[in-house]
This record gives sequence, structure tokens and C-alpha cells, in this order.
Amino acid sequence: MQDENQVNQMKIEEIRSICVGYHIIKKLGKGIYSVVKLGQKGHQLVAIKFLKIQNEQWPKIIQKLQQEVQILQQLNNNKHPRIIQLITYSDNFTYKKKNGQIVYKIGMILELGEKGTMISYLLTLKRFDEQTSKFYFRQLMTALIYMKGLNICHLDLKPDNIVFDSDFNLKICRIWIFQISKWPYKRLLWRNRIIAYDGSKVDVFAAAQILFKMITGQFAFNNCKEQLYNLIKQNDYAQFWNIQNKQHQTLFPQGFPDDFKDLINKMIDPDFNRRITPEECLQHPWTMGVEANNVQERINQQLKQQEEEYQRQQQMRRDQERADQEMRNLLQQSQQSYK
Repeated sequence: MQDENQVNQMKIEEIRSICVGYHIIKKLGKGIYSVVKLGQKGHQLVAIKFLKIQNEQWPKIIQKLQQEVQILQQLNNNKHPRIIQLITYSDNFTYKKKNGQIVYKIGMILELGEKGTMISYLLTLKRFDEQTSKFYFRQLMTALIYMKGLNICHLDLKPDNIVFDSDFNLKICRIWIFQISKWPYKRLLWRNRIIAYDGSKVDVFAAAQILFKMITGQFAFNNCKEQLYNLIKQNDYAQFWNIQNKQHQTLFPQGFPDDFKDLINKMIDPDFNRRITPEECLQHPWTMGVEANNVQERINQQLKQQEEEYQRQQQMRRDQERADQEMRNLLQQSQQSYK
């Protein structure tokens, strides 16, 4: 039986594309200029990012990829546990297609977030409990502090760009975003004015949105043109939280905790000079509170409960459909009895 399984495995591998020894399992995602695929070599699973478009912008894209590799190498020098690791890069990967054709590709092989993205869990579970949210927020802040120490910021932090490893620890991914933010202090051209801003404070603002979504299942606001954000710009935090309390009354019947509100307020302050730093976020009273133990077990339990609730609702729907059908049958029989 074992020999038969080995033969079947060999047959499966024969029809897969292969990149430098990694069998291509499936596509994980794609962007304008790149595609990311799942690769497997033995028991090792990796994410392989390939450049996919060759046009007049090709030299500029290659340059950006090389900058990305340099920044990743800088980030990976100490192998920080909260940042996806670069395994290797090449501008000449040997790629064998399913039909046997050999081509050469430019790309990089990255550590895989085995448990998937944070957004996929938030879409399923809607939200994390406060202790689990605190656990992940602390992990996120340690990564931002490490990056800041290397003069690197992300500028596109969101639940889509955060993955979990096999033990459900957080890791920042989509590392190619770093290439546009190598230095923490940037200049922004806006309405014919040059405005200096601190890139690490941009990441703090984004982290506030991630935290709010972990706690409530929703972002505090979707864009900077909404009424809610206008209240922040007007320093009307009281009205901002009045609205939030009404929207999330079932989660927080007594309103959001004061230390949580204080943390969010300081993270989304429109004034960069007043906005809290990643180090201050980590030392904030809310962050320093009790965090979750056995996060993997807690999330698995939440997933199980979510699945049970889904199955219960599906059964209720089937029971209702069956009852409706029985009622229609009775009505039909009653109508026929009058004929």
C-alpha cells in the first residue's frame, strides 16, 4: 500500500510545475506586476513571488524588486520572529512548466504564513476577544519597533498583510511594500505644499485601525473623508466615541473602556507631533493588561464555535424549508378536497 501511495505521489509531482526544486501547489495571490504561489519541497512549504509582466516599466520594476530584497535582507539579519523571512532571491530561477518547457523567472522565495491571513480569520470569526487582540497588538508593536530601529516603515499595514505561523503567532508580510518606505521621514506633496511626515507614525495610525477591527470586527472609519474622522480632526473625541458606543453597544453595553479609548485617541491623532510612538503603544496601560494564553487553542475553539453556529443556522433553515413545504402540501391537499 505504501509503494502505491509513493507512486501516486510521484505521478502528482510529475504534472506540477517546478521552481528550483519546489513543486508549485497553487496560486496564493497576485498583484499588478507579480504573482505569489505556494511551493513545496519535501515537508517545507514556502511562498514564491514571481514578476509576471514585461513592458516598458520592466527596468523600474526590477530596480524596485532589488531594493525590496536589500530591505528584506536588512530586516532579516536578526531574523525577527514577527516578520516574514526572505529565503532566497534570484533573477534567474529555473522554472519547469507542466508541459516540460524550461523558462527562467525573476523572483524571491519567502517564509510561508502557514495559518493564513488575519483578515481571513476576522471575516470568519468577525472579531477576536480582548485578550487575544491584546496578544496580537503587542506582537505587532514589537515588529514596528524593530523596523523603526532600522529606519524602515511599512505604510500599508492592514489585516490582509498580516499572517499567522503554525502556532498562530503574528508575522508581517507583503514585504514588497517596504521598498517605498526605506526611510522613516518622508515628504508628501499635497495641494502644492510640502509636508514632512514620520512614516513610523503612519504605521501607528494603521495599527490603530487593525486593533479596532480585532476588537469590534469593524474599522473605526473607512477613509479620512468620513464624518467620524472629521470629528477626530476637529478634536471632538467625545462625539466620536458616542457614535462608536451606539454602533457597538451589544459588545460594550457600558461603552468602550477608558484606557482603550485613550490608546486609540493617541494613535489616530491627526497631529504627527502628538501621535503616540510604537514604543509608547507597547507601554500603554491597555496594552500592558492581561493578554491571552494558549492563543492557538482559543482561536481553534472560536472557529469550532463559529462552525457549530453556522451548522445550527443551516439546520434551522432546512427545518423551516421542510415546514414550509409541509404547509404547502397540506394547502394543496385541502384545495383538492374541495374539487
